[in-house]
Amino acid sequence: MITAYLPQGSLLQKIDLTPADVLPEGVVWLDLVEPTPAEEKAVEALLGLEMPTREEMQEIEISSRLYREADISYMTANVLYHAETPLPQTTAITFIRSHRALVTLRYADPQAFRSFITRAMRTPSMCATPDIALCGLLDSIIDRAADVLEWAGRDLDQLSRSIFGYRADGTRDEPDDADLEDAIRNLGRIEDLNSRIRDSLTTLNRLIAFLNLSLTEQRGTKESRQWLKTIARDVQSLTEQSGFLAHKGNFLLDATLGLINIQQTKIIKIFSVAATVFLPPTLIASIYGMNFRNLPELDWSFGYPMAIVMMIASAALPYWWFKRKGWL
Repeated sequence: MITAYLPQGSLLQKIDLTPADVLPEGVVWLDLVEPTPAEEKAVEALLGLEMPTREEMQEIEISSRLYREADISYMTANVLYHAETPLPQTTAITFIRSHRALVTLRYADPQAFRSFITRAMRTPSMCATPDIALCGLLDSIIDRAADVLEWAGRDLDQLSRSIFGYRADGTRDEPDDADLEDAIRNLGRIEDLNSRIRDSLTTLNRLIAFLNLSLTEQRGTKESRQWLKTIARDVQSLTEQSGFLAHKGNFLLDATLGLINIQQTKIIKIFSVAATVFLPPTLIASIYGMNFRNLPELDWSFGYPMAIVMMIASAALPYWWFKRKGWL
């Protein structure tokens, strides 16, 4: 699907194009969403450029993602989508900057694009020029990443209170094994989301540096260059925030595993104490249970009560000692 955006006075006009249509005069942005080969060839013919294949968009080499041919810049970045679902994803999106129009090539529909289109329809000045439209798209992508990081931060705060057993009213409740297992799963989900955000921010940082060089060399507008500097600072701050969340997530994971180990140690300690308490009575019972002919206590009338008292005393003494040491 090819969608063209062009400002018309105080409005932003949205036109769906077919491969047979002529490029509208004054178009600023061409958005290609899962285009067919015929649609790609039509855009190539209209703007005199060569569209990258989907396989080329997914390559990790910088030279395959950021390059220039004549006065046309090709820039590919990973953009987060489906962040609100249990399976967040990133998709490669190519931004093609030419003197006639901005072209975006994508095979997914991130929330950032929908948000930018909604804002641009209300404020057509956001698509005044191809460079302004490109900066607006990048700004929307960064805003979306910031929102997702805020969600991740709040989730980590709630997990922290749950792991360490603090309720909303300030009281403390010891978490059980099921709570700690759920915490590990949630930490894995948040870390997966955070790692995808870091991947997206890394590619965006490279794209912005490349675009800044292109704007400088090709004398881009002052407004777009200033806006791009602001976006670059935002990316840097979000990268630092993502690193902080990753560090906090690792700390909470270590703390959760430590609490699980403590609970397992308590169980093992109970079995160890039980074995120690019942070992002396077992020894006494074993001695007087031997079938030797010359066993002096066999003829004692009070031999059985004495053995019982000895077994009880030998069990009570270790238990008292463990209680006095605070091991129980």
